[in-house]
Amino acid sequence: MLRNDRVARTMLGVITLSSVGVGIHTLAMGQLLYGRTGSPAAFAFVLTLQGVAALCVLPVCGPLVDALDSKRVYALCGLGRAGTVALIVGVAALMPGNDAVPWIVAASALLAVFDNVERSALFKLTAHHVAQDHATRFNSMIGVAFQAGALSGMALLGLILTWGTAEQALAIDVLMSLCCALMVSRMRLTADEGNPPVSARRLARAVAGTVGEWRRMLVRHRDDRTVFLMIVLCGGDFLFAQGLSTLVIPLTAEFHGGRGWYVAALEATFAAGMISASFLTRYLVSQRLLPVWLLGQAAAAAMLALSGTGAVHFAAFFLAGFANLNSLTWLLTSLQQYAAEGDKAKMASLRLLAIGLGTAALMPVVGHFAAGSLGAGFWSVAATMTLFALGGLVVARHHRPRTTTATEAGPVRGEARPSAAVAVG
Repeated sequence: MLRNDRVARTMLGVITLSSVGVGIHTLAMGQLLYGRTGSPAAFAFVLTLQGVAALCVLPVCGPLVDALDSKRVYALCGLGRAGTVALIVGVAALMPGNDAVPWIVAASALLAVFDNVERSALFKLTAHHVAQDHATRFNSMIGVAFQAGALSGMALLGLILTWGTAEQALAIDVLMSLCCALMVSRMRLTADEGNPPVSARRLARAVAGTVGEWRRMLVRHRDDRTVFLMIVLCGGDFLFAQGLSTLVIPLTAEFHGGRGWYVAALEATFAAGMISASFLTRYLVSQRLLPVWLLGQAAAAAMLALSGTGAVHFAAFFLAGFANLNSLTWLLTSLQQYAAEGDKAKMASLRLLAIGLGTAALMPVVGHFAAGSLGAGFWSVAATMTLFALGGLVVARHHRPRTTTATEAGPVRGEARPSAAVAVG
């Protein structure tokens, strides 16, 4: 059973703790920057820079992580994240007003580097050290651990902001990152990862060899263009969630008196929608329903643009989380199953690259419209997701899933329904 797998049990605890920090960090950063600038455009710019940073690091982080010990890389990323958030807290405490904003934005971009390298290290650590017969169950539990941690972090943030400040909330994120790094560093691993001796020459070869690997993978999938459209749609789901996180602070300020607990409650409602959808994936996650869920996210943004009523806001955030999980689960699972055996990690990197590129390209648009008015910001999100829904309609009609993940597997006709749950955190 999964609870008897020490590595899986420890990593689920680590993911839960780190997600507490994530739940605190995203909303606290939005609160901090909105309080300094009075505009949601600053946080949108942070997310844009994080997308650019991901684009810079993702093409090479896979080969580098493959050449190093995954446990050490994961622990070092936790320490790096803790140090970077501590730097943000220190700068915010020492520099008044807008003077601190450029430094906070630059440090936030560095966080994207640590986060993306950490994801690659988690992928490698899971593949080598979680028992194969527990791997599917472990992957399904990652999403549960992430949502449980994020909900706890949002609830904790509401309490902190009632009596304290966003800077104090970020200090809790530092503590969570340090605890995660300590837990991973003390974990005993017995399997051999087959890491070659580390040298500058070997690392340079690994990075240089990525160009040929990417080219061969793109050639293998050139006959089914819908796969690349699916990768693009993954960026849309994450862009939608980031757009809501950017606009929830000004939404609360305009309609709910800027109360911190209201921010946490709305984000918790989004997470509750995701968790509710996770119980119905057998019935709702399918290829033909993909455009429905993408359009559902557009509808949720339109509801937020049209209404100033609290009940409508909570209903929209629940619908947003419900639809977001369904579309994201189908896209992620289908890409995992479609990729050839030797292409799974590269397919994951392509997906993360699409998320980074979509964030870098489209979050400035959301920030621009939100600077004019809150309603315009939500309408820009709704319009963007409507375009993604049109792409989802193309995928629903023309994508042909593979019957097997082998390299030479051929496409089959019919609807794709993922066969296993996957992590969406």
